[in-house]
Amino acid sequence: MEIEFVCSVCYKFLSTVYDKRRMKHLRVIPDNMLHVDGCKSMYHKKLTDSFKS
Repeated sequence: MEIEFVCSVCYKFLSTVYDKRRMKHLRVIPDNMLHVDGCKSMYHKKLTDSFKS
């Protein structure tokens, strides 16, 4: 399994869902780099849309 880069919002959510072994493959993208690489989580759109409303 390769390392997956996610935003801090998705990381917090995934830490409640994933086990420790899977969390080892997640890294948080710094906010200043988020616009360049983007979040790779499939939950990103749903999580960020819920904060906007």
